Amino acid sequence: MKAIEAKTCVDAWLQASTFLLKQPAWRAYNLVLEIADPLALSPRDRAVHDIVDGFLRRNGQMPINTVVNTIFPAQLYASNGSNGVYEEYPARYPSIQCHRNAQHWGTYAMRMIQRTDHEGNTIYPLRDLVAKLSGQARRNGGKRAAFEIGTFDPFADIPIYDPGRDRGPIMGGPCLTHVSAKLTPEHAILLTGFYRSHYYVQRALGNMFGLAHLQNFIAREAGVKVGPLVIHSSMAQLDMSQGHWGTRDIRKLIGDCLAVDGVALGYDLPRVASSAA
Repeated sequence: MKAIEAKTCVDAWLQASTFLLKQPAWRAYNLVLEIADPLALSPRDRAVHDIVDGFLRRNGQMPINTVVNTIFPAQLYASNGSNGVYEEYPARYPSIQCHRNAQHWGTYAMRMIQRTDHEGNTIYPLRDLVAKLSGQARRNGGKRAAFEIGTFDPFADIPIYDPGRDRGPIMGGPCLTHVSAKLTPEHAILLTGFYRSHYYVQRALGNMFGLAHLQNFIAREAGVKVGPLVIHSSMAQLDMSQGHWGTRDIRKLIGDCLAVDGVALGYDLPRVASSAA
């Protein structure tokens, strides 16, 4: 296990990516990041963000903002408040899903916002969780660890992994399998996201910001503060993309990001020939 403490999402991503470069096959297990100020974006962070975003766009991948919105519709929340999340996003979801050309992958936001139970009733897991958390925050001695997003009870929690449709395929299921929210005595929300498999080139930075926006939404709607964000990557890897980029491209990407801080990427690091999911 490797634990990394960072101030921002960008700093956490860059520390983790540099660490992965030093691992065999550019892969590590149980990589845990703790991010103190998840939504912070300094000029240095913006420069690194734009380098990664430009790399993804040039290689035909989803830009960071699109990855963010697979987890939480941050732009709709910014423009239209909670109505944008609870009402507008579900209404727009069919067209969003078509543009993403995905079946089950990348549907985290919809899984959390609106679902249908086994009897055909529409339920609203995220809204229910916010209401439950808000109620506990107003109580003396309220519950601190009763706010889970990812177990199997659609009436008590917000399921991300769906055993009904996700248990069969070996590939293509949700990589984000569980989100846990904790309420501290100081009335701050701690959010932990658990990934069964995590691509640090294609997805990780967007995933971090997506969870940060989700955490911010829960905190604001419940009337509490934002605390640290924790990302637990059960398997983390610097991923190759056949036909798009290889090991040299990844090394250059991380080297360009490190250069923002005036740091040179060492070339005595292990090299890999391929990467598997």
